[in-house]
Formats: sequence, C-alpha cells, structure tokens
Amino acid sequence: TAVVALTALTFAVIEGGTAGWAALAVAVVAAAAFLGIEARQPHPVVPLALFRNRTVAVTVAAGAAVSVAFYSMVFVFSLFFQQVQGRSALQAGLMFLPMTGLIAVTNVAAGKLAGRYGARLPMVVGQGLAVAGLLVMLYVDSGTSPVLVALLLVPMALGCALTVPPLTAAMLDAVPAERAGLAAGVLNSARQMAGALGIAAFGALISDGFVAGMRLSLVISAALLAVTGLLSFRLAGPSASSA
Repeated sequence: TAVVALTALTFAVIEGGTAGWAALAVAVVAAAAFLGIEARQPHPVVPLALFRNRTVAVTVAAGAAVSVAFYSMVFVFSLFFQQVQGRSALQAGLMFLPMTGLIAVTNVAAGKLAGRYGARLPMVVGQGLAVAGLLVMLYVDSGTSPVLVALLLVPMALGCALTVPPLTAAMLDAVPAERAGLAAGVLNSARQMAGALGIAAFGALISDGFVAGMRLSLVISAALLAVTGLLSFRLAGPSASSA
C-alpha cells in the first residue's frame, strides 16, 4: 500500500490532467489503507506512535525538506545548464563539482559541531544557510554566467550537508536503542520519498516555463526549509533529543 501510494502520487504530480486526478485518488486510498493497516498490526513496519516523539517528527520533516531542496535543485539546474544555457551534459556535470566537492568536508564538520554544541545548532544554522542560498538563486537567469551559478549553488549544498548528520544523530538519540535501525529506516525512506516527489513536482513546474518554474521551485524549497528550521530551533535541550 505504501508503494502504491507513492507511485500513484508521483504519477499524479508528473502527469496532471484527468489521469493525474485518478492517480491522486488511488494515492489517497492507498495511503489511508497503509495507515489503517499499520495502526492495527502488533508489529507494524512503521510504528505510528514513533511520530508522537517531537524530535522524531521534526527530524523526519527536516530530512524530507533537505531532500526536496537538494535533489530537486540538482535536477532543475542540470536541465537549466543544458536546456536554457545550451551547455553539454559534461559541462553541466562539471558545474556541480564545487558544491559536491565541499559536501564531504562539511558532513565531517557537522558531526564535530553536533558533538560539541548539540544537534540543534548545526541543524538550525544549516537550514538557514540553505534558505539563504536558495533565495540568492532567484536572481539567476539565462544570461547568468554558469561559473557564477555553480558558485551560487554552494551555500545551499553546504547548508544541507551541515543539517543531515546532526538531524540523524538527534533522531537516533530520541528513540530507544532497540529501535535505532527502525528510526534510521524511517528517516531514510522519508528523505527518498520527498526527493522523488520534489523532482516530480518541480519537473512539472519548469515544463510550463523554465525560469519561472525554477524560481517557484526555489521559493517552495526555501519555504519548506524555513518552516523546518523554525521547528528545529524550538527543539528542547542541547542535543535536540527531547521528546
């Protein structure tokens, strides 16, 4: 039921029209069935009670927002470099080297910051940096230098990279040790689903006018991260692991 719901929802977002509405109805029914089944099972795949823990709920939401922003922007700007600016696929790929090259370093730094200051601080700073990076990208158009675009992608990527390790640690700290694997699976699944749906939705937006759709995608991503950043800020405790 979960797979049917996700597949139908993704199809609905991409296709639109009559087929899209039909797929959306299927997604709603399948999602309701999934929740109903999980609520009645003694050993559910996804224990719904897990989300009563505020830290779990916030970290899953933040992880999903990060995936929407990061993966969707890689998708959108890979098309921007090629379809709008006329670059080759190789040139488009090279434009992502500055951001991807710094992500590994930032992930390591994020872990150290979380160990010293708790998870909440790097989570909030990371999401704030990503929001600022996304909003700066609103000034990009067809005439913007591709090198400048590549550099402007860096703050968003660094913000996302700064956020993920602390939020993962916060979630694992918030659940009993015997549920650590389950919690990690829920978080990763939520991130993957959010990334898939974000790509589908933003792909639909840019199909009706690339630059306008790109800017709307940036605004939506920034808004999602702003909301989850505020929720992360309100988490109690230096480790952001309180329920």
